[in-house]
Amino acid sequence: MLRITKIVPAVLILVMASCATDEFAHLKADVSELKKVQYQQKDDVADIKSRLSISDTQKGKSDTLNAIRDSQENLNSKATNLSRELQQLYGRVEERKFYVDHALAEAKAERDLLKTQLEMVTTEIGDLRGRVERIEAALQKKGIAISRPEPVPTQKPPATASKEPPTAAPPPPPSPEPPPAQQTSPKAMYDDAMKDFNGGKYKESREKFNRVAKEFPTSSLAASGNFWIGESYFKEGSYEDAILSYDIVVKKYPNSDKVPAAKLKQALAFIEIKDPKPARTILQQIIDDYPHAPEADQAKKQLQLIGNQPATKTDTKKKVPSPLR
Repeated sequence: MLRITKIVPAVLILVMASCATDEFAHLKADVSELKKVQYQQKDDVADIKSRLSISDTQKGKSDTLNAIRDSQENLNSKATNLSRELQQLYGRVEERKFYVDHALAEAKAERDLLKTQLEMVTTEIGDLRGRVERIEAALQKKGIAISRPEPVPTQKPPATASKEPPTAAPPPPPSPEPPPAQQTSPKAMYDDAMKDFNGGKYKESREKFNRVAKEFPTSSLAASGNFWIGESYFKEGSYEDAILSYDIVVKKYPNSDKVPAAKLKQALAFIEIKDPKPARTILQQIIDDYPHAPEADQAKKQLQLIGNQPATKTDTKKKVPSPLR
């Protein structure tokens, strides 16, 4: 009995020790599991941070690229505007150069013509002088005296005493008075010129329209006269002369209602001589300066027709009926 009593406490101690060992092992296992979970959470946090960093970097790159794109678009827009302005300036320079070259060519032609006429007159004078000298020599050989005409004295000779009174010379017959100049109204002259123009007498109509513009420069018909002079050249296919005549209307009569039509026909004349650059410039001026005029609609149609035609000039002249009347 005593031995059993001693054994039981020992067994209880062993059982309790065994239980304590098992519970410690479980606690140790739980601590290890907790550490694993903690490490996993740390890895997850690091991964999240890495992703956030990459996202911020990509966002910064995207913003930078967008800023670069915006900057390039602004530069392209500015370059396009500058290119358009340069084209307009080039068209104006070409137009002015054409006018200057044409004026210089006309001046040179006129100078050459005057020089030729002067040489012809000088030659004729020399021929006449030689003929006179030969005639005088032939007359002298025949014994015919040649008397040079004496100059008429400017002073009256002194009066001589005479018993008879001097006879008075008969008075000269009265000279007929010149007929009064006929006063013609600018409207009558203009209508007469238009009659010739409509009848196809373009040269005669130009002379009469020129007379209207010179004799009545302040009349509203002066601008119209210069316009129809350009139309007559256009009808004949002399497009360069037509351009210059239309330019007189634009520059000399800027307030005339013929200016839009003159500019439109000027552009059409440039198109006819295969020079679309100044034509495009003039058509755009019509659209900008006279947006409500009927010529603006025609200018838009012409711009669409010529498109991007190459600026190759040619001397081919083609008669095209005028759209304006």
